[in-house]
This record gives sequence, C-alpha cells and structure tokens, in this order.
Amino acid sequence: MGLIVRKTKKTLGFQEGKPTVYKLQNVIFPQVTSDQLIEECSISCGVNPSQTKAVISALLDRLVHYMVIGHGVRLESFGSFSPKIRVKCVKTEEEATVETVQQKYIRFTPGKKFRTMLNDLTVETARN
Repeated sequence: MGLIVRKTKKTLGFQEGKPTVYKLQNVIFPQVTSDQLIEECSISCGVNPSQTKAVISALLDRLVHYMVIGHGVRLESFGSFSPKIRVKCVKTEEEATVETVQQKYIRFTPGKKFRTMLNDLTVETARN
C-alpha cells in the first residue's frame, strides 16, 4: 500500500472570475505516537521499552548538543540535520549584524533509506 490521495475542489477567490481548480491531497491518517514507536522498536530489538526510550532520548540530547554549537549531524541512511538561519539582506557591511537574523531553523536532508522510500512510494486514489 502506498500514499492515499483524494481529489479536492478549490475556488480561487483572489482571481477575477473566481475559477475552480482541482488537486490531489493526502488522506490524513492519525499520527503514530512516540510510545507506539518505542513499543514496536523495543519488540523488534528484543529490549525493554524503557531502554529503547532512554536510547532515543539520549540520541535527541546529543543531536541538540551538537547543533547548539553549530555542528551538522549525519545519521547514515536516516539523514542529516543542520542548524541554519534566514537573514535580512542589508546594503552595507556595518548593517550586517546578528539583529538581521529573521529565523533559526533545522534543515533535514533525507538519507538514502528515505530517498529510496520516496522513489518507491506509490500513490493511489482513495476509494469512496
């Protein structure tokens, strides 16, 4: 089974004549919780769920630690995380200060496993 989509109708109220357009949209399923994921991982690895939770918590702590000091972190086939900023462009060198930082964010670049999954992902229309 792949990604399930449905057709949606939208009226473009901002355009003259208010044309109607159609597009495909993901069918939204409930999110898997961290507790569900931890339970499944612990069963798969044959370890206690509290140990699995501790490992994941430690991994997240280390990711944050390294990104706070400016490092990107690559998790092999999972992907890479890098701290980034968006800044306001200014006309002079003197104006280019930390006050021009408009947003801080984390860039995630999918690794091989996710890229392969996306390439192989099928899309099918929902049955009504």
